[in-house]
Amino acid sequence: MKTFWQDIKFAGRMLRKSPGFTFVAVLALALGIGANTCLFSVVNGLLLRPLPYEQPERLTMIYGTDAKKETHQGAASYLNFKDWAAQSRMLNRMAAYTGSSGVLTERDAAPEHLAAVAVAGDIFGLLGVRPALGRLTFTEEEAQPNVERVAILTHELWRRRFNGDSQIVGKRITIDRQAATIVGVLPAGFRFLAQAGQPEIFFPLSVNTLSVGEDLTAMRGASFLTVVARLTDGASPAQAQAEMETITKRLAAEYPETNTGRGVRLVSVYEDTVGEIRPALLVLLGAVLFVLLIACANVANLSLTRATARTKEIAVRTALGASRGRIVRGLLTESLLLALIGGAVGLLFAVWGLDLLLAALPEDFPRLQDVSLDWGVLGFTFAVSLVTGVVCGLAPALQVSKPNLHDALKESGRGTTGGVRRARLRGALVVTEIALSLVLLVGAGLLIKSFQRLSDVKPGFDADPVLSAAVSRPEIGEGEEQKHAEFFRQALERTAHQPGVESVAVVLPLPFSGSNYNSSFAVEGRPLFTPGETENLELSLISPDYFRVMSIPLHKGRAFTERDRDGAPRVIIINETLARRHFANEDPLGKRIKVGTLAGELSCEIVGVVGDTKQERLDRDAEPQGYVSYLQVPIGEMFFVARGRTN
Repeated sequence: MKTFWQDIKFAGRMLRKSPGFTFVAVLALALGIGANTCLFSVVNGLLLRPLPYEQPERLTMIYGTDAKKETHQGAASYLNFKDWAAQSRMLNRMAAYTGSSGVLTERDAAPEHLAAVAVAGDIFGLLGVRPALGRLTFTEEEAQPNVERVAILTHELWRRRFNGDSQIVGKRITIDRQAATIVGVLPAGFRFLAQAGQPEIFFPLSVNTLSVGEDLTAMRGASFLTVVARLTDGASPAQAQAEMETITKRLAAEYPETNTGRGVRLVSVYEDTVGEIRPALLVLLGAVLFVLLIACANVANLSLTRATARTKEIAVRTALGASRGRIVRGLLTESLLLALIGGAVGLLFAVWGLDLLLAALPEDFPRLQDVSLDWGVLGFTFAVSLVTGVVCGLAPALQVSKPNLHDALKESGRGTTGGVRRARLRGALVVTEIALSLVLLVGAGLLIKSFQRLSDVKPGFDADPVLSAAVSRPEIGEGEEQKHAEFFRQALERTAHQPGVESVAVVLPLPFSGSNYNSSFAVEGRPLFTPGETENLELSLISPDYFRVMSIPLHKGRAFTERDRDGAPRVIIINETLARRHFANEDPLGKRIKVGTLAGELSCEIVGVVGDTKQERLDRDAEPQGYVSYLQVPIGEMFFVARGRTN
């Protein structure tokens, strides 16, 4: 131990004598170690850390598939979900959920829009979540229509809005101007399965919580639920998949009008959460590992050059009786000390870089809350620093630790002993640096090319310079929906007169906001549901200036006007994809289609055709889409989009 501390003190003195070398080496290693620490913290939080549920490896998502439309992650209908749960033996628990929303209004606080989820089944018991207060289950009676709502709050909402009231269970709150009794509070830090935003309140699935014009729970063809299940003990995913395929075939034979061609696909919750991002993360981790290897080769080359200048010193120590192992240990101690200092500085770089990275990632990026510089990451940094120190210092130490004493101690021989061997090693290190740099360069080129290809994909609209903001109003009484329309109409007028605003509109849903509204539709004269096929379109509610704000081209017909309001003939504007698929050989203008909306099924006349836009992902083709005037289907939640006169 005494000699160990002597080695550390001596290494510190030697590094202080060469401040230029020390600074360059520490900086190079800090950049490499910092980049690896930053990326590893992301990989650790997203890929390595278990999901925060009980036995997460037994959890699986159940997605509906459509053979004709090549849909692999579709939703399920409520009736199909109930049949799956009743008939499956490989899945002993099954639950389902769908996104919702509500406006919380209390006398002493401003109204607040809440992201909500309506659940069917014991979803929290399935996930193994324990309540902080109350219970986390809904009874069958609480899911019946025309009964008072009950709700479960997240821990964050309970603390923020209700000041952590320990007597909150049993109290009533007002959601969308309807009373709801709180029955439970979730534990702190709970994260729901949904990736596109986290809900703050949960309701039982019922007609009341769906807030649509028809009872979707009674329609087998209405697919709107995401299903999650837990494998029974001893059951494998393959066995569960085979059983579910048998069940879906049985249902297709029993209900051919809605279930023909429909199947299921089981995906583990882990794979569903991180499957899409895992390859990219591993590639990035490999890239920063190459950066560290280049830094190691560079520092090793510098260390070899510096060690060459110390040949006489090492020869003197050898002549005085120092063993080769003692000299190698001393030189390795210098290298390790250098790497540990680089690791400490790299850790500071990692903290800074991680903050920048997390700020740049979208809010719905999975498991961001699990990314942190925890003890596991610190241990990784320490281990990488030690390995880096050995990699950087071992080869130079072995090269200079056995000098030719006769040549080394001659004044004229200074710096020449072992020159051939050291020259070869330096050459090998340079070749290694070049090879690793070329690999990085090729990878960067491919990444840039992929980014350019993605940038070349046109979403169908121009959102620069366009700002957006979500506005929600409390639900109002039946028959008073036009109050929503009047509110947004007046808000649009006032916003349009603000300085710097060129044009303004409202829309729901906003493209790439993580939500969409898939509506059933049928061309007039055709059935709404045909055997084996459900016609769907992406429906958007918009104001007249929406196409102008978003620079979406109008190819045929007209845009909406203020005359397209309640009481006027129902009209709809469709996109090119819908027109091409269903009106390939005829003019769609003047034709009528039936559309399922929040106000029920509407018969609408096609008055225009606009260009295709992508609503969810750039790498997918545009789907059939329809636009309806917000004045004819007024609701209390819209996105404002405003185009500025300048950036």
